[in-house]
Amino acid sequence: MPNAADGRAGRDRRDERFGLPVRVLVNGGHEAGGTPWEEVTTTRDASAGGASFLMDHPLAVGEVVRVQLLPPLPEMLGPFELSAPSRPVYAIVRSCVLDSRGRRVGVKFFDDVEGLMPASAPAPPLGTEDRRLRERYLTSVHFIAQRVDEYGAILVEALTVAENISRGGAQLLAPIQVFRGDTLVLLEAGGTFESRAEVRNAFAGEGGLRRLNVMFLDGRSPRHLFPAAS
Repeated sequence: MPNAADGRAGRDRRDERFGLPVRVLVNGGHEAGGTPWEEVTTTRDASAGGASFLMDHPLAVGEVVRVQLLPPLPEMLGPFELSAPSRPVYAIVRSCVLDSRGRRVGVKFFDDVEGLMPASAPAPPLGTEDRRLRERYLTSVHFIAQRVDEYGAILVEALTVAENISRGGAQLLAPIQVFRGDTLVLLEAGGTFESRAEVRNAFAGEGGLRRLNVMFLDGRSPRHLFPAAS
């Protein structure tokens, strides 16, 4: 039977960090309305789940960036070779600390994020009942979606984006495999909203991207994400 200690042990193994100086290209500003930027830096340490590095560009906890390894790789990586920038990996900023060396940023990697940065939020396929009961707003707000066990230990978590949102629920790109009736924990990346959410529908939309319709539980509403009343 799984328990909380097992979950922590798995995370500890994944998050064991090593002093590994690797040149990386970090870029951001890919969300709708953002201003693209990029910066080359060197990792201070890294693990399978994240890394830290010094940055000149100002960043805040919760921001989403893309990270690419740059050649040449250090000799300590042995047979691994790189002749061009690696495939980009999305990451979310988990810490940002100013010290005597500069701005040290810690990030957590996410793998399955294809289509995570849509150029614009598409008009969602809303049902008649949804139109009548819940006014939805187009958005591109990032969330961390977590599946947890009965002890509250995180089984899997992934970064996703809400394409539309209402007082009672949202439509998300599906970052992990879920089924109708499953319960997730949603945390607004870099924000204050957190709620359990029930999966009401899971489907493949235009372009084959998987999407979820979720209903917020816990009686909370992300009102700060709605446009100001005119």
